[in-house]
Amino acid sequence: MQHDAITPAEPWQGAQVAGRRQSVSGFSRGELVRALAPFAKPDTAVGLRLLAVDLVMLGAAWGLLLWADNLVVRLLCAVVVGFKIGAMYTLAHDAVHSTLVVSPRLNRAISVFCYAFTMHNYRIRQYDHLLLGHHPHLCGPQHDAYRPMSPQDYAAASPVRQWWERFQRSPNGLSFFFYGVAERWWRCEFFPPKDMPAEHKAEARVLQAVVVGWLLALTAVAGWSASAQGRPFWLEWTLVVGVPIFVFQSLQAMVLYVQHTHPDVPWFGPGDPLRQRFGPESLTVHIQAPRVLGAGSHDILEHPAHHVIPAIPCYRLFEAQSKLNQILGDKALRTHLFALRRLVQVMRGCKLYDYERHCWTDFSGRVTSFTAAARLRPEQGAQGTAPAGEGDRDLTRPEATPA
Repeated sequence: MQHDAITPAEPWQGAQVAGRRQSVSGFSRGELVRALAPFAKPDTAVGLRLLAVDLVMLGAAWGLLLWADNLVVRLLCAVVVGFKIGAMYTLAHDAVHSTLVVSPRLNRAISVFCYAFTMHNYRIRQYDHLLLGHHPHLCGPQHDAYRPMSPQDYAAASPVRQWWERFQRSPNGLSFFFYGVAERWWRCEFFPPKDMPAEHKAEARVLQAVVVGWLLALTAVAGWSASAQGRPFWLEWTLVVGVPIFVFQSLQAMVLYVQHTHPDVPWFGPGDPLRQRFGPESLTVHIQAPRVLGAGSHDILEHPAHHVIPAIPCYRLFEAQSKLNQILGDKALRTHLFALRRLVQVMRGCKLYDYERHCWTDFSGRVTSFTAAARLRPEQGAQGTAPAGEGDRDLTRPEATPA
């Protein structure tokens, strides 16, 4: 179909560790794909049920927010709205991968609706997420979420640009929100890219108008509530629009940061041969969380398994990630959602990235940690081919999986 002509033919196609080439994790991409392939089965009934439950919860939270008198209750409802908007974004993300339900057309319709509901643009998200780089070129040279500046680029940047980089990579409590709004939403997910094909750019502009219309509609609801309840407009707008957007954007940016920023995770410049040694399981961090929060966000935190096979629907990711962790053993990159001290340590250490030495530095250029790629630099000429027989390992058998 013309509208979806830019969708990659194979959902998990990418430049990382193809065929029998062995990743630094000790497993080839083919082995991991075969092990997780049983989870790549969409179920239309489950996908539609998740969407219906989210809409009911959002409707109830918004209704209580508008009609309750207690300010604390209303604020809690606004936080719930922001959290569930994030859950709707997860469903949109699944649908743009055409994995939430079985039908491609229904996936597209759900993705268009859910992205617009979360104030995003389906056409831009599909183009940016699937084609420009995040999946095909994870941690590669393209512009992507939280791609770090090099010490050379930072030194050459203007004072304002340096200040912005320091702000968005500091644990100040507001950096995630401003990064999510300014760097991701405004810069990458609201305006159609200049190089987007003309036929897709036209649709993107229509959907852009829909997003603006939805924001105006929410503002009108805030105005109506202020008038009907005799409340200040600024308070109603803050609760109906401001707090949900703040919660959603802050959580989304924090998750993006933690999933792709780690003292051991390398990033790569153009033509870096070491990139072929790293599969997505070694470039993505698994964020562990209480099950109620994971399920409530549709398991967007189970991210390494999603990058190994993006065709796995969100409602099977928890099982798939558990299997992947079992396979990888101590080579699985993990953290915890509430490991705040660890998050602060990462944010203090992972400021700039030296793409030649493969190490993280602070803003003065002092090395804070060498990544896994740094340990491979003397072996750049190696092909990384698995030993004989390794390409035939069946990781679905218990005896083939490390304890």
